[in-house]
Amino acid sequence: MTDQVRVTRTINAPARAVFAAWVDAEQLRQWLCPGPAVLTEARCDPVVGGSYRFVMVSAHGASQVSGEYLVVDPPRRLVFTWQSDSVSQQTQVSVLLEPAGPATRMTIVHERVPGDGPYAAIASGWSTAASNLARLVAAPGPPS
Repeated sequence: MTDQVRVTRTINAPARAVFAAWVDAEQLRQWLCPGPAVLTEARCDPVVGGSYRFVMVSAHGASQVSGEYLVVDPPRRLVFTWQSDSVSQQTQVSVLLEPAGPATRMTIVHERVPGDGPYAAIASGWSTAASNLARLVAAPGPPS
């Protein structure tokens, strides 16, 4: 089994808008947390060595995710560590943004997931989050 989860979406928005959604706390609150959970706290300092912290609340209680930004290369690439209550060790998330005509191809790679990690839950969470982000930043109408 691989130690990574990969999710790719083509988003009808320019890369700068997609990148901004990843590093702006207010936008993160709107798309990152898959329902019915809610992101009640989002704090981020998107510079190399800066940190972030998210608190997600669901019917099962609150969980926290935190980490450090390793690469901040707007609007192409973002890499950060990911430490969550649900995974026993620190993992890493890379977000790659590539122009696709008037749209952006976004690839999320969540790496270093432990062998006993919840791959299906991580994949489902990132897939839902990617769809939420696409709806948030999408330009009106189909890409031309």
